[in-house]
Amino acid sequence: MHCSCLGKSTEEQEKRVVNINTGQHDRSYAGNATTTTKYNIWTFLPKALFEQYRRVANIYFTIVAALSLTPYTPVRAWTTWTPLVIVLGVAMIKEAVEDYKRHKLDKEINNRPVQVLDPQQGQYVTRTWKDVRVGDIVAVTKDQQFPADLLFLTSETEEGTCYIETMNLDGETNLKIKKAPDETKDLGQQDFAQFRTAAIECEGPNARLYQFTGNLLLDGKTLPISPAAILLRGCNLRNTDKVVGAVIYAGHETKIFKNSAPAPSKRSHVERMVDKIIFFMFFLLFSFCICGAVYFAIWTRDKSPKHWYLAPNQPKDQYNPVKPSFVGFASFITSFILYGYLIPISLYVSMELVKIAQSMGFINNDRDMYHAETDTPALARTSNLNEELGMVNTILSDKTGTLTRNVMEFFKCSIAGVAYGAGITEIEKANALRKGVVLDERERPEATKCRERFFNFYDDRLMGDAWYSAHDPATVEMFFRLLAVCHTVIPDGPPEPATIKYEAESPDEAALVVAAKAFGFFFFKRTNTTVTVRERTARGEADVEYEVLNILEFNSTRKRMSVVIKDKATDKILIFTKGADTVIYERLDPGYGPNEAMKESTTRHMEEFGSAGLRTLCLSYAEVDPEWYNREWLPEWVAAKTSLDKRDEKVMDVSEKIERNLRLLGCTAIEDKLQEGVPECIRQLALAGIRIWVLTGDKMETAINIGFACSLLREDMLQSTISVYGVEEVEQAEQRGDKEAADRLAHAAVAKSLATIEKTMADKPAGTQFAIIIDGKALAYALSKDLAPAFLRVGLRCKAVVCCRVSPLQKAQVTKLVRSHGDTTLAIGDGANDVGMIQSAHIGVGISGQEGMQAVMSSDFAIAQFRYLVPLLLVHGRYSYKRITRMVLFFFYKNMLFGVTIFTFNAFNVFSGQFIYNDFYMTLFNVVFTALTPVVIGIFDRDVDKAMALKYPGLYMQGQRNQYFNFRAIALWLLSSMYQCAVIMAFVLLGCRSIYADRANGNPYTMWQTGVLMFSCVVVTVHFQVVQITDQWTWAHHVSIWLSQAVWWLYLLAYGGFPLYFSTDLYDLFIGVVAPSAQYWLYVLLVPMACQLPDFFLRMAKKLVSPEDHQVVQEIQKKLVMEGRSLADERGQEPPTILGSIFSGKPNRNMGFVPPYDPRSKFYGLVSSGARNSGRIDTGARSPVLQHLDQELTDNPYRSKKKATLPGIGPKVRSPKVAAPPMTSFTNYLPVAEAVQADMPSKLANFPTMAGGSPTAAGVSVAPVTVPPSAASPAKSCTPPPPALLAPPENGLGLGAGASRAPARLPPMGTPPAGLTSADAMPSNTSASSDAPAHSSVPLPPMPKAALSPVPPRSKLPPLNHSPSSMAAAGAPGAIGSPGNGPSASPSVVAQQERELLSPRASALQR
Repeated sequence: MHCSCLGKSTEEQEKRVVNINTGQHDRSYAGNATTTTKYNIWTFLPKALFEQYRRVANIYFTIVAALSLTPYTPVRAWTTWTPLVIVLGVAMIKEAVEDYKRHKLDKEINNRPVQVLDPQQGQYVTRTWKDVRVGDIVAVTKDQQFPADLLFLTSETEEGTCYIETMNLDGETNLKIKKAPDETKDLGQQDFAQFRTAAIECEGPNARLYQFTGNLLLDGKTLPISPAAILLRGCNLRNTDKVVGAVIYAGHETKIFKNSAPAPSKRSHVERMVDKIIFFMFFLLFSFCICGAVYFAIWTRDKSPKHWYLAPNQPKDQYNPVKPSFVGFASFITSFILYGYLIPISLYVSMELVKIAQSMGFINNDRDMYHAETDTPALARTSNLNEELGMVNTILSDKTGTLTRNVMEFFKCSIAGVAYGAGITEIEKANALRKGVVLDERERPEATKCRERFFNFYDDRLMGDAWYSAHDPATVEMFFRLLAVCHTVIPDGPPEPATIKYEAESPDEAALVVAAKAFGFFFFKRTNTTVTVRERTARGEADVEYEVLNILEFNSTRKRMSVVIKDKATDKILIFTKGADTVIYERLDPGYGPNEAMKESTTRHMEEFGSAGLRTLCLSYAEVDPEWYNREWLPEWVAAKTSLDKRDEKVMDVSEKIERNLRLLGCTAIEDKLQEGVPECIRQLALAGIRIWVLTGDKMETAINIGFACSLLREDMLQSTISVYGVEEVEQAEQRGDKEAADRLAHAAVAKSLATIEKTMADKPAGTQFAIIIDGKALAYALSKDLAPAFLRVGLRCKAVVCCRVSPLQKAQVTKLVRSHGDTTLAIGDGANDVGMIQSAHIGVGISGQEGMQAVMSSDFAIAQFRYLVPLLLVHGRYSYKRITRMVLFFFYKNMLFGVTIFTFNAFNVFSGQFIYNDFYMTLFNVVFTALTPVVIGIFDRDVDKAMALKYPGLYMQGQRNQYFNFRAIALWLLSSMYQCAVIMAFVLLGCRSIYADRANGNPYTMWQTGVLMFSCVVVTVHFQVVQITDQWTWAHHVSIWLSQAVWWLYLLAYGGFPLYFSTDLYDLFIGVVAPSAQYWLYVLLVPMACQLPDFFLRMAKKLVSPEDHQVVQEIQKKLVMEGRSLADERGQEPPTILGSIFSGKPNRNMGFVPPYDPRSKFYGLVSSGARNSGRIDTGARSPVLQHLDQELTDNPYRSKKKATLPGIGPKVRSPKVAAPPMTSFTNYLPVAEAVQADMPSKLANFPTMAGGSPTAAGVSVAPVTVPPSAASPAKSCTPPPPALLAPPENGLGLGAGASRAPARLPPMGTPPAGLTSADAMPSNTSASSDAPAHSSVPLPPMPKAALSPVPPRSKLPPLNHSPSSMAAAGAPGAIGSPGNGPSASPSVVAQQERELLSPRASALQR
C-alpha cells in the first residue's frame, strides 16, 4: 500500500465533533465495516468484462466472433468464439479468484472480535469490528490490531504508554511509543462507564499519517490532543497488555484507507509500441477488407453474370449482381472475419506470462542481488517494466542511504576553534591516492579500544580526563553536555555504557549520543519531561537530571533542532541548538566577542570536514531569562501548540523568538560510509552509456568529494559549477531586504552560467565528457519555465550531474524534466523524501535501508544495495529487453505471414471469401501450433552469458538506442514475412495446380490437400526462423521448436479420425491423401529453406562485414570456451586494487590527518560553506519524544514553575557517586578562540600537523585490534596513557605537561581575545566568500607522462595567493566556476607540491 502525507482534499470534512460513549451514533460518520473487493455477485460480470475490454484487441476479437454468427461468415462460429472465450475466461477466472481471496480476508477482518464498552450495561461486551461505531470506547489487548483510529485514553502501565508496530502503514518494524493524555491515563478500564460528557473536536478524515489536530473536551476544559495519542487502524499493539481508546475515525474514513490510493500506473516503452503496431495491423486489416470489398462488388456486378456455373439467375443477396453495394458490405464482413489472424490474440497473455517468469523466476531469485547481511533478496514489485530496465538512459539517485550506507560514525569535531580527531575518511583516502600521496597505514592501539558502533574517533586531548586540562574546559564540557541532552533518543536496556542501546530518530542522533557517552557524558534515562545524564567532569562523577521544557523540532525549513532545558540544581534555563552552519550563524549573539573569532575557525574546520566527505553540524547554546520565558514566551508557545488553525506555522514563528543570541560551541563531523562496490558500479554504469544525476541534500563540497570517491566525477570530465552564492549583486540585494531584486539578479546569474556552459560545450571537441554541480538555490531558478530547456540541454550533454541542497519536491521536478525529453529514467532512493522522485521516473527502485520502507513500498523494484543496479540493468534489464522485443516481433512476423497467405489466396479468388485452410486449425495457429515458441524466446533466449554482459557493459547501449524495436527492426521483420509469404504462395500455388497429379494413380491436387501443404510450410517456416535467430540453444528451445511442429502432424492424424460431420474437410485427409505424397514432404523441407536462405545470407554478410557488438562478444566467448577458460573469470569487475581496500567496508584507521590539498591543483579546491543550508530532509514522521513532550506541555504547560515528578520510561539507575555541586554560571566561559594566534606559527613548527591543525602522535605502529563489546565503556576502555605520554611538546595551547586542571567552578567571563588572522586560513581556501569549487576528480588509471605539462592559470577563479591582503581582496567567482582547460603539472612541479604538502603547517602558511 502506498502511504503518503497528502494535503486536504475537497471531499474532506473541515471539522467533526465526536461524543464519547453516549450510545447515540452520528449516522453521517462511516461505519467500521470495510471492503477491499473490486466486485460483488451482481457487479462481477459487467465490471470484469469492462476490465477486459479496456484492451482494444479484445474488442476486435469480440466483434469478429459476433460477425461469425451472421450468414456472411466464411468460418464456423465456434472456431472464433472458442479462443475468445478461453482468453477472456482465463482472465476473468483469475480476477474472480483474486477477488474472492480479498472477500474472505475482508470477512475475516470485519468479524474479528473486540471488547466494546456498552453504555447501557456499563460493561465491556464482545462485538465484531464491523459493529464498532464512531464514539465507542474499545479495549484492545496485546498483539491485536486496532479496529479503527482511536484516541488513546489509558493503558495498564503507570506511565500511560504503549508500544505499537506500524508495519502495515509504512513498512517499518521498529516499535513506536504512544502516550495517553494525563487526564485519562490514570483511569481504570471500568471508570469509562461514567465517561459520557466528554467529546472530541478534531479535523475531518484525511490521509496525513503523522499529523493530527484536535482537542479533547473534558470537564469544561479544552485539552489539545497530540499525534502521540492517536492509535491508527492497521497497527498492532506490542509489549503492552491492554489499552483503552475512543473511536475517532472508522471504516473507510480511517487514515490507512485514506492512504490506499493506487500508485501511478506505469507502462513500458515496448508496451506502448505494441499498441501502435496493433493499430497499424488494424489499419492494414481494414485496407485489405476495403480493397477486397470494392473489387468483389465491381466483379460481381460486371462479370459474375457471365459465369453460368455460379447460377447468376438465382443469386443470394451477398452475390446478387444487381445489389453491388450490399455485395460489398457482405464481402467486407467476410474479409473482416477472415483476415482477423493478422492480430495475435494470444500476444497479451504470452507477454504477461513471460514478464511474470522474468520477474518472479529470475530477478527475485538472483543470488548476485541477494544481501546476506540483512537477508534481503531483490524484489520485482511489478512485472510491467522488466524490458524498460534494459533501456535506461539516466539514473537519478539519492546519496544518503543510497550511495552511502546511512550508518553514521562520529569521526571528528571542532570545539572552541580547535579541531579534534585523527581519522582518515574514505574520501580522503581516495583523494590522497589521486594525488599519489602514500598514507601511513599504522594505527594507534588506543584508538581501537575506544571504537564502537556509531563512534570511530580518537584524540589524546579529549579522551578520558585529558580534556580537563584544556585551555577552556568549560566550553568543552558544555559541548559534551549538548551532545548528551539535545536530541530525541530513547535509551533501552540496562543503564550501563557497555550494554545500553539507543533508539534514535536518525543514525546521526545516535552517533552524537554515543559520542557523548564516550566522552564521559552518559545519557541513560528519559521520562516524558526529563533526561538524566551521568556526567564525568573534573568535579567528579554525578547523575544530573535536566528537565526538558520544550523541544523545537527539526524540519527541512528550519534546518535546526533546539531543546529548552532547566537544570534542577541551579534553576537556570538553557537552550541548546544544533543545525546547519548558516542558520546557526544567523542567530549568534553579535555582542558576544568570542563568537566572531570562533565562527571563522569553525567555518574553516567545517570546510575541511566537508571536503573529507563528512556531515557537519553546528552546536550552540544560550541562557534564557526565566522571567521572560515564563511571562512572555511560554504563553505564546502554548497558544501556538493548541491552535487548530495553522499550528505548524505558528509554532515556527514562536520558535524564532527564543533561538536568538546563541553562543557558538563548535561543530561535529560524522562519516557516512560509501556502500560496498559503489565506485565499481558507477564506473560500469558509465561505461554502459548511462548518465547519472545525484540529487542530495548535502553541502556542495561534501557531494563533490563523494562524487570523486565513488567515480561519479573523473579527471577526464570537464567540470562546471552553478551557484548563486557569492554573487555580489545578489548578496547586496538580500542584505537590503529586496527579495524581488535578489531573485531577478540570481535568475540572470543562472541564465548567464547556463549560456556560458553551453558555449563551452559547443567549443570543445567531440568526445569530451562534462559534469555539472549545481546547488539547490540555483536549481530553483534553473527549473523555472524559461531556463528549464537550457538546463536540460546542458544536463543531457553531461555524464554526471550533482544537484546539492535539493528538497524532495525539487527531486521530483528534476526527474520530470529529464523524463520530458524522452529519456528512460530510473530513480533510486531509500527514504520517504525520495518517494516523489521514484514515482515520477519511468522506473522506481527502492533500497531497503535505514530510513524505513516508504521508498520500497512506492517503488517498482526493490534492492538492498546500490551496486545491485549493475546486474539488475546490465543483465536482467538487457536480457528482458531483448527477449520481450524479439518475442513481440516474432508474434507479428508469424501472424503477418499467416494472414497474408489467407489474403493472397482470397485475392486469387476475386476476394469472394474463399479460404484454403480448414477453419479449425486456423483457430489453433496462435493458441497451439505457435504458442510455445514465443514464450520460450521471451524466457530463455540470450545472446551472451551473464559474465560477458558484465565484462562488456557497452552492450547495454543497444537497448538505449532501442536497436531491436525501432522502426527499422519492425519493418525488416514484417518485410521478411511478406517475402516468405510470396515464396510459399509461388511454390504451392504454382507447383500444386489441379492440372497436375502428385502420384502414379493420377489423383490431382485438391484445394484442402493444397491447404494442408501450405499450412505445413507456414508452421515449419516460422519455426525455422527461430532456429536462425537463436544465439544459444537450451533444452526449452528444442522442445518448443520441434514439439510444436510435431503437434501439427499429430493434430492431422487425430482430427482426421473424427466423424465426417465434425472433421469435415480433414476427414482421413492426412493419412489417405497428404502423407503418401512424396512431393508434400519435399515441399515441407524445400519451401522453408527457400524462405530462409536470403535472410540467412544477409544476416551472415552483415555479421562478417559490420558485426554488432554482441556478435563480437559472442566470438570472444566462443574462443574462451574453445580454449577451456572459464567464463566465470570474465566478470565485469577489475582485479582488486588499492581502491578495493579503500572501499572494503573495514573501519577507518585513526592515523593522522591527510596532507592539505594542493593550492595550485586544477582538479580540487575547498569551498566556502558560509551561505549554504544544511540538515536532513523532513520525512513527516515525528519522534515519540517530541510527541510525549507535547502531551506533557498541553497537560501542564507551566510546569517549569513547580517541581513535576513523572514516572520514567527508562530503566532505574544507580545513585550518583558524587553529588553535582551547584554551578556558578552556565554562560560565562572563555573559548579557546585564538588566544595564541600571535605566536602559533612559530610554535606549530615544533611538531608536524596536518589539515586540521591538531598535534598528532607519531611513531606508533600496531596491527588492528578487534574490540569486544564490553570495551565500549569510556571509563574503562578509553583511559588515555599516563600524562607523560599524553603531553605533546610545549606549544602554547595549554596542552603541555604543566597545564592546570579546570577549577570546580566555571571561571568568570573575561575580555575575549582578538579573532583569527589570515595566517590560519587553509592553504587551498582562497576566499572566505568563494563557493565555486575547483575541478577535481579521482583518476583511476595512471596518467600518461605526456599529460604532465605546466598548468595554465584558470581564468574565472581568483589567484591563489595566501597573503592577508590578497585574501581580503579576492572576490567571489560569480555564479559559475568555469571548467579548467589545462593539463596536470609537470613531475618537477608535482614533487615541489608534494614537499610543500608534507611540510609543517606553519611553514606552508608562510609560503
